[in-house]
Amino acid sequence: MILRNTTKTKIIKASVNFGKGMSFHLDKSGQPIKTEKGIRTHSYRHDKIEPNFPVLYHPTRFTECQEMNLFLMHRFEGHFSLKKNQIDNEAFSDAYHASQPGKPLDVKSVCSIAKHLKAFLDWLDKDDASYFEVITAPLSKQSVDDDISRLPVWRYHKHLCERVETKDKSKRISFNSAQERIRAVKAFYIWSHKRGAIDSLPFSLEYKQVRIKTKAKSSVSSLFQLPTSNTRSGGLWKWVSNLSIPNTLKQKEDSPEKDLQPYSPKELKQLLETDTAQKETYKLYLQCALLGGLRSFEISAIDQKDLFDPDEKENEKRIPKLNIVRKGHKPVRLTIARVLMKLLYNHTLTIQNMKRRTKHETNHGMDNSEHPLPLFMNSSGSRISEDTPGNTISIVRKEQRKQGLEILLRTFHDLRATFATYVAKYLIDKGESESSIRQTLMTLMSHESFKTTKRYIDFAKSVAVDAYGAMSEWVKDIYGDVDELLMREAEDAAAS
Repeated sequence: MILRNTTKTKIIKASVNFGKGMSFHLDKSGQPIKTEKGIRTHSYRHDKIEPNFPVLYHPTRFTECQEMNLFLMHRFEGHFSLKKNQIDNEAFSDAYHASQPGKPLDVKSVCSIAKHLKAFLDWLDKDDASYFEVITAPLSKQSVDDDISRLPVWRYHKHLCERVETKDKSKRISFNSAQERIRAVKAFYIWSHKRGAIDSLPFSLEYKQVRIKTKAKSSVSSLFQLPTSNTRSGGLWKWVSNLSIPNTLKQKEDSPEKDLQPYSPKELKQLLETDTAQKETYKLYLQCALLGGLRSFEISAIDQKDLFDPDEKENEKRIPKLNIVRKGHKPVRLTIARVLMKLLYNHTLTIQNMKRRTKHETNHGMDNSEHPLPLFMNSSGSRISEDTPGNTISIVRKEQRKQGLEILLRTFHDLRATFATYVAKYLIDKGESESSIRQTLMTLMSHESFKTTKRYIDFAKSVAVDAYGAMSEWVKDIYGDVDELLMREAEDAAAS
């Protein structure tokens, strides 16, 4: 649930050069060359530019922003890692592996950490606190006493716990969100302590045995990494802290099943009747998830070259497919319903899309394989971000809150669960065997494990016969169409 933004902290997407071999420019007299703003100009021997790196900004918290931004850069580059280095070559010594950087993170992961640190920085500003406030001696593994509880990080921990427990849905955050926020802050403190920015950690850190099976090889960590090992028998030895959100605070909606809950007919009606869902682009985002099972980042990656008009005579036997990269970097050619293909094709004919197409082709040229023409573009003609389609639900909730309506609890990803559930429901009603249903779902959803697929089948079995209600027509049209297309594809493959 997105709260109204009244904070000063901002996340700015900036172009950052992580190149190597930086040198300042000098004039003939050996004096530094500066820009009009007085900044010394420089260049790198080898450039490594990240165009959309998240940078934290606050008008008065410059020091915290500098520290947090450096932390994000170290996470991105792998200079600080919470995971141990893998020994992939026994020819090198343990000391060599210990001196190497850890595993770098991708920009998407760094953006998530930046959002968690933004929340912490907002709290610090509101509480008029400084994260540099720590104690002079290491903490024991015992519970936090009164003195320790007054430290900023523990007051923030209490603040998160209260937001998890509150009954006020406008302020409440989920258990998992709170846990992710405190983990990001904890990692930031460990990094700060490692580089000497703070004298000690304001929470305990104990090396203990956790009985979790692991296939990882034992090794020595990088310079900016906590050492871990699984060489001792009986389980995995790892660093454990007392700074975490207690499991006792979990509420019913925080259960794992929440991530795999399909929309009920009532919830779908609640969503689709909003003003936001009536707007052409937002509506199409929702339809991609509901009628095709697409994730937010998959929707943003759709290219116009894959689209065609299924109503044209020459396309009568053509199977609608999208070339997308699914979770885990798996490239697939996904079969979609003809009605969804028609909706996507119609979007290319809108005046707004044509204007943005002109801007894209002006910037990158026509038929540029390195910059293919996206279906969904922003006002500058560039591809939308991966999170844009998923943010539709946040906009819906904002509208509902403003109008005093019941707030939607389901997420954008739950539309994907709805798609899978109703495909399974259609096939069950059709009399298909569970093995056939499993194969169909694993093909459509690109699941590697049957565990997730089976849960969708279980959801479908729990749906009453008349649960479709007013949706019965499109359930048959959409999911029957997908089933027919998959069968035809299989027949064509067998005949060839």
